[in-house]
Amino acid sequence: MIAVAATFVLVGCGTTVTGKPSAAGGPSPSTQFDKLLHECDAVSDEEIASTLGGNAIDRYFLGAICMWDVSVPSGRVDVTFAWFENNTLAHERDIAGQLRYEVTDVKIKGASAFQALRPGSPAACGVTVNYSGVITWWVQSVGVANGPDPCEAARELAELTMNRNL
Repeated sequence: MIAVAATFVLVGCGTTVTGKPSAAGGPSPSTQFDKLLHECDAVSDEEIASTLGGNAIDRYFLGAICMWDVSVPSGRVDVTFAWFENNTLAHERDIAGQLRYEVTDVKIKGASAFQALRPGSPAACGVTVNYSGVITWWVQSVGVANGPDPCEAARELAELTMNRNL
C-alpha cells in the first residue's frame, strides 16, 4: 500500500489542511485489500472462455467490475464479474428485488446465494454468492441462438471463483 500525504490550499480562504486523505467512514488502511485490482483474475480468461464454450475472449473493462466479451460458435456472450468485499447478500437481494428481477435462492459450494433473472430476458442470468463479501457473475448471450445456459455458466464461474486460493 502506498501512503499518501497531501496538502490542500483552498484558494481565497488562506487555509492549509495537511494529513492523509481517507474516505469518511471508510476502512482504515490495512492489508485487507492487498489483492485490489486482482479480482478480475479470480478466474482466468481461458477458464471463462472454456466455461462458455468460447473460442476467443476479450477483457474490455478492468476495475471494481470486470467485463469480457466471449466469442462462441453462434455469436457473442457478455460476462460481468463484481466482487464487493464490504457488501452483503441481503443488500444485493434488495437491489435485485427493486429491479424486479426473478430471484431464486440457491447454494453454491455450501454458501448462501441467489440466482437473478431479468424479466423478459432469458438470455441473461446472474448469480450472487456470500463469499468474502459478495461476488456476482452475470452472463448474457447477445444474438446467440442455442448459446450456453446463462444461469449454469454464472454458477460455474462462481464455483471457479470460490476455488481460488487467496
